[in-house]
Amino acid sequence: MIPGIATVRRVAMLCGIALPLAETVRRSAHLAQWWLWIDDYLIGAALLIGAWASRNRSPAGLRVLTAGWGIAAGMGYYSFVGHVMAAGVPDVSGAPGIALAVAVGAGWLLALAMLAASIVALE
Repeated sequence: MIPGIATVRRVAMLCGIALPLAETVRRSAHLAQWWLWIDDYLIGAALLIGAWASRNRSPAGLRVLTAGWGIAAGMGYYSFVGHVMAAGVPDVSGAPGIALAVAVGAGWLLALAMLAASIVALE
């Protein structure tokens, strides 16, 4: 079952807020290394902009939402592969690397599903 655009928008809003917050908590002791967390803020911004732009379900707004999910999926792939490659090393948060790889992988799969649903909504 493919979720409707209302669900895709709600998930974009939730992820757009939760992802940067979670990354800030995760790297709270290392915030000076901004290049390691800025991607999560960019993903969050893209999702929030997409959710806002698609509020009236205009074709242009739906394209912006789809682009936001495309950014999340593309950047999520890189993050997932990086965490899988470092799965045996403890994370900066102290969590096991494999746990973070699983969490990032789940987030990436969610982004792919929402991207697919937003593409279907464009048709």
